[in-house]
Amino acid sequence: MRQPQTLLLFGIITLTIIGLFVYCAALIDWIQDYQTGVYTSNFTEAILETAAILLYTVGGFFFFRSKLAH
Repeated sequence: MRQPQTLLLFGIITLTIIGLFVYCAALIDWIQDYQTGVYTSNFTEAILETAAILLYTVGGFFFFRSKLAH
């Protein structure tokens, strides 16, 4: 009975670490693109990438406020 709970916890932790890695990689890419001027020539990419990072960040804040902060 204990093994499925352990496996579920391991999966959640693994997916959380992978999600954090992908978020950090996207944020680093956004910063590099902004600094090199990629967004001046491609407005669509700028809007889409900025919106994705902002939505993920706002979602994280809402999750923190609702589930972790009392």
